[in-house]
Amino acid sequence: MILIGHDWIPYESFYFIKSIEDIKNTPSNAKVIFQFSKDTLDISYHCEKNSIPFALICDTKKDVLFAQALNCDFIVCDKTIVKEAQKFADGYLFDAKILLYSASEDDILWAGEEEIDGILFEKGIDYGSC
Repeated sequence: MILIGHDWIPYESFYFIKSIEDIKNTPSNAKVIFQFSKDTLDISYHCEKNSIPFALICDTKKDVLFAQALNCDFIVCDKTIVKEAQKFADGYLFDAKILLYSASEDDILWAGEEEIDGILFEKGIDYGSC
């Protein structure tokens, strides 16, 4: 299981961005994260074209399917859809890893029992100036 943002496990933060311009304010080889929407498709295309690892925050099951088609590296969901997202990932052999967004260490056991690929804790995202 992937654990990003937990104090006990070394990790590299994701950098939250809202535009292509924001990428310039991240370290080289940084992983970026942003909300999936039709308004952020340009960021997805830019990241893929420039080999920038990226995560998409998805609010619906349909968003999860689009996120995989956009070749993101990670799909981040909350508890309301993460089990269905993982089912899609397992059934369709997604390249992207499914991450539960969580504020609580208590979710580790639940995510393990549900066989979720990993957890992205709040501390695992650097919001910088966004």
